[in-house]
Amino acid sequence: MQEHIQVIADKCLACRRCEVACIAAHHGLSFKEAMKQRDVLVSRVRAVKTDDFKTTVSCHQCSPAPCCNICPTGALQQESDGAITMRVQLCVACKMCLAVCPYGVISLETIGMPDVSGDAETVAQRTRREVAVRCDMCKAWREVNGKKITACMEVCPARALSMVMPDGSVVEAPVEKKAKKAVEDKPAAEAPAAAPKAEEAPQPTAEAQPVPAEAPAAAPKVEEPSQPKAEEQPAPAEALAAAPAQAEADAKPALKRGKGKKAKK
Repeated sequence: MQEHIQVIADKCLACRRCEVACIAAHHGLSFKEAMKQRDVLVSRVRAVKTDDFKTTVSCHQCSPAPCCNICPTGALQQESDGAITMRVQLCVACKMCLAVCPYGVISLETIGMPDVSGDAETVAQRTRREVAVRCDMCKAWREVNGKKITACMEVCPARALSMVMPDGSVVEAPVEKKAKKAVEDKPAAEAPAAAPKAEEAPQPTAEAQPVPAEAPAAAPKVEEPSQPKAEEQPAPAEALAAAPAQAEADAKPALKRGKGKKAKK
């Protein structure tokens, strides 16, 4: 069994990105440039879309391969290890390989330089012709760019394409970092956001604290008039007792003066 591409039809979006990537890989174009040429250049992988399903088809690397058995010129040959090789210099575009392919994934593509206006004409322009093309698992593109997977696998957004190795193991395209991060952040985004914690005002350090201004001088205290001590003040009861005696003492001289006047008479 040769390595080949398998597709999970339930994942396929039929977005045709695989077709554009195939064109870019086999014509030395950027993805953006291949987008402009996808209706002119031929892709070796084909996206199929109907009302009932979506899928992608490409060469299944059959063993034995009917296309190699039918080719009259030997342009398509199957090596002893099962690998299929294409020699475009021998292809005459008889379309017999297209007729016998059970998956319908062989197409005709024009090779050589395009025609130009003017009298000058190069050998490459004179040899412009059609040849049969099929998926070659991006062998040349992978060798030049050091890739382990095909161009169509690399750009598939749904990861619907995978590579089946000769030993039966399956190689899938790695998850892009951005997509992986979005998946990891999704549960966190769905969880309710915690209320923002109020930040405490920073306390100034001892060195940064301003030196307090000197307190204003205290106002002079007004001295209250001194009160007589309790010992010097007479008790209220003693004052009342002394009042009649003082009155009697004051009345005695008056009585003496009255008696003197009566004696003289």
